[in-house]
Amino acid sequence: MSARPHPIVRALARRIAASVAVLFGVSVLLYAATAVLPGDPATRMLGQDATPENVAAMRSQLGLDRPVPVQYADWLGGVLTGDLGTATTGRPVGPLLRDRAGNSLILAGFAASLTVVIALVVGVASGLRAGRPADSALSVGALVGVSVPDFVVAGVLISLFAFTFEWFPPVSLILAGGGPLDRPSILVLPTVALAVPAGAWASRYVRAAVVDARTAPNVEAARLAGLSPRRVLLRHLLPGVIGPTAQVFAAATGFLVGGSVVVEGIFS
Repeated sequence: MSARPHPIVRALARRIAASVAVLFGVSVLLYAATAVLPGDPATRMLGQDATPENVAAMRSQLGLDRPVPVQYADWLGGVLTGDLGTATTGRPVGPLLRDRAGNSLILAGFAASLTVVIALVVGVASGLRAGRPADSALSVGALVGVSVPDFVVAGVLISLFAFTFEWFPPVSLILAGGGPLDRPSILVLPTVALAVPAGAWASRYVRAAVVDARTAPNVEAARLAGLSPRRVLLRHLLPGVIGPTAQVFAAATGFLVGGSVVVEGIFS
């Protein structure tokens, strides 16, 4: 009798199968929606002054004269083999997507790092002063940070630090052939705009973890042993906080990757 797969393997296989099914369903719905929406890609590529003959030739070249299910099957086959098709600008979608995704990941990476710093500083400071006025002030600040969307934060940052003080550029312009790291100043405001709401959200979980860790046996023993507050914090309390909040930071990173698209649009 063959051995049954491990439960973790079965659960992982179910997750992967469900994800594939969801992606397939979403792709079908999006493709169908774009097919029924008004507008013709061939006309957009050639312009409104194009002749019907030129439009028909372009539609034939793009394969738009075929039935929608055939177009979708051809597109799906290309995606599975690494060919994402051609954009309306005439350029391949793959390189365009790689360039945009690379810039978005760089921005999300910087924002994730700043998110961790904000969450740890605010969360630890609030947790160590639980029930005191400083904790209340930090909690209110975190609540405001969570409530304000990242695009509102972006607008405030542009108004203050780009137009009023003129410390940073209001537009994150990337020169042709370059990247965002060639001009680090263009990353500052988008990074802060993304990290403030995410850091405020994560700081609430860090605070809760700190409050719980303060009464942990190893922390109490370290205090009774006469260790300095700094040593107790760094050697005994923080290690007990990082574990429970690791999943929170992982979830925040996912939000940052998605939010970077919106913030990039504001600063572009």
